Amino acid sequence: MTFPQGPMYAPLPAPPPVPAPKRPSVLGMLGLLVGLALGGALTYAGAVEIRTELALRDGGATVMATVTDTRIMRSTRLGDSFEVLYRFQVPGSPTAYTHTDATGREGLWAAVPEVDWQAARQAKWVAVNYLPADPWNNRPAKAADSPLGDPIAGLGLGLVFLVPCLLLLGSRLRRAFR
Repeated sequence: MTFPQGPMYAPLPAPPPVPAPKRPSVLGMLGLLVGLALGGALTYAGAVEIRTELALRDGGATVMATVTDTRIMRSTRLGDSFEVLYRFQVPGSPTAYTHTDATGREGLWAAVPEVDWQAARQAKWVAVNYLPADPWNNRPAKAADSPLGDPIAGLGLGLVFLVPCLLLLGSRLRRAFR
């Protein structure tokens, strides 16, 4: 039996060799670890702040805190922010509590609506919600912004870093154990 001849029936060239898998670069792995750490930290802090805010809404107590200072943060782009520094004590505790955040910083400025800022400035007190089980978790009863806005943004930003890094890590681990 004879086979047809001609350019149309020429044998196919051999496929190119498959390159050996690349070893991950040190810089790439470092970037992956930094992304995981940053994404994890932001996600955790956002989740803690959201949990705290929801707990304050459900079971927070209210106390009148002493206003120790006031200020106006001027911004042409965002508008003015009216802020207070406060401290308070709860019955049975000698500790003076102040405004804090999820990172543990204390004595932070808290934004309040302008009307409440004016009243706090004159009366030298402001209503503050706190968790009786942990009074370090507190905020002004009337916050200027949505108390959930920043924590949700932090959670979202953390997930923007964390999810791709986890997917990349999973991909690299699958490749490494083939």
